[in-house]
Amino acid sequence: MERIRLDRFLPTRGGLALAVIGLGIFGAAQTTGAGWLTVLASLIVGTLMVGIIWPIILIRSISVELSGPDDVVVDRPFPLSVRLDRPEVGLRLEIAELTAASVWVQPPSAGTINVTSTKRGVLEYLTVNISCTAPFDIFSARRRIRVALPDSIFVAPQPIPMQLPDRLLGGSGGDGVGAGGVGPGEMVRSLREYVPGDAMRMVHWRASARRDHLLVKELEPPERPHLAVIVDVSGADGDHAAGEAAGLIQAARHRGHPVTLLTVERAGRVVGDVGSVREAGRRLAGAMPGEPPNGPIPDGAQIIRLGQTVEALT
Repeated sequence: MERIRLDRFLPTRGGLALAVIGLGIFGAAQTTGAGWLTVLASLIVGTLMVGIIWPIILIRSISVELSGPDDVVVDRPFPLSVRLDRPEVGLRLEIAELTAASVWVQPPSAGTINVTSTKRGVLEYLTVNISCTAPFDIFSARRRIRVALPDSIFVAPQPIPMQLPDRLLGGSGGDGVGAGGVGPGEMVRSLREYVPGDAMRMVHWRASARRDHLLVKELEPPERPHLAVIVDVSGADGDHAAGEAAGLIQAARHRGHPVTLLTVERAGRVVGDVGSVREAGRRLAGAMPGEPPNGPIPDGAQIIRLGQTVEALT
């Protein structure tokens, strides 16, 4: 669905020149009474009328469809699919909300243009500026059309590289292993027979002594500390805070830490785990100004607050 928002009609340089010539010839015809000058002036006026009215008629019949990827990142180019069904004349097209060079299109046609978003957010509509100068390039009719996207485009913030707190970098596991026992932070999942190449420190000596052959431990993965990120995108540094949050979550998920994100969004104050960088990007794309919630947060989580008041809590 598309909605027309604004029309602008402007003469081109050629149109202005032709109008000036027509006025001069018309003045000369009135002064001299020459019939051929009157005919020529009439032809010029007729050409001007067609050149003015026809672009207006053509541009009112334009049909535009747009679609893009579901997830993009600020300042990273992405392809935007464009389809125009009519009219069958050359048009100049540009996207108001996105950074891209204007392109010349000839409907009916479909293709892609590379565009960039300089702001994070959730794009549900895009504004298309289209201009037409057919058939004589003496008058430019411009139309601004607000086109609804079939699927929203989530523009995630550009992740800012962030250092995780020492507690998350160190994890909760340990390397020390007692004689045949379990090291700090380790949980034995099962025992299996020794195969060449297994580390001797993983041998379970007590069980091996009972079975008369070597058994090695298979351990549960060490539990990763939880990270909770509270993001306040209010104020001038809101987008920077969102970028820092994206960088933190990216680093935490890369190391396998569970992450809870707390934001203000269209639905209100939202608290929820993010299982992937993509999911975090969508949440941060939709983050809105306002005081984010402070919980609930899993017990023992490392809490980091970003935004107007930047502080790390333990």
